[in-house]
Amino acid sequence: MKRCMQITLAFLKDIKNIMGLIKNCIKDMESQGIYQWDEYYPTAEIFEEDIKSGSLYILEDKRNCLGVISINEKQSPEYKKLHWSVEDGKVLVIHRLAVNPECQKQGVGRQLMDFAEKYAAEKGYTSIRLDAYSGNPRALNLYERRGYQKVGQLSFPRREFPFYCYEKAIERRKMECY
Repeated sequence: MKRCMQITLAFLKDIKNIMGLIKNCIKDMESQGIYQWDEYYPTAEIFEEDIKSGSLYILEDKRNCLGVISINEKQSPEYKKLHWSVEDGKVLVIHRLAVNPECQKQGVGRQLMDFAEKYAAEKGYTSIRLDAYSGNPRALNLYERRGYQKVGQLSFPRREFPFYCYEKAIERRKMECY
């Protein structure tokens, strides 16, 4: 039987489920020796801000939170140090992509990334940027398989390994004239 999954904007009422997902992700990553997230990041307050700004999307299956992604134009100030390949136009940034460990390798991350890329194309963005913890090989593999190009790396507090910064140029979807 095929799952009925949908991606929608997250609401404040979803915080409990989102934080449950994040706790499960942290526990799963730590079991693999990946110390990307902790009790300091990401917090419920960060997700509440994402929700209030209309930038947090949730992938659900009958009210079960399978994954989340935050997409907006907020670039970390450290991004200014890097030489991005796309300098002109609007940039969409991916933050806090998380997939329920029980649903990994079932296409949830792919669906969230497909959503972000389609959103970017439809809204006229010229590129998508993101940073990924270099100690998380599954995340790096996901982005690289999707054609994201590594443009540099940054270090953030309380993290053993640097974050790799990626970018993907977005082809604008043209309206056909009849």
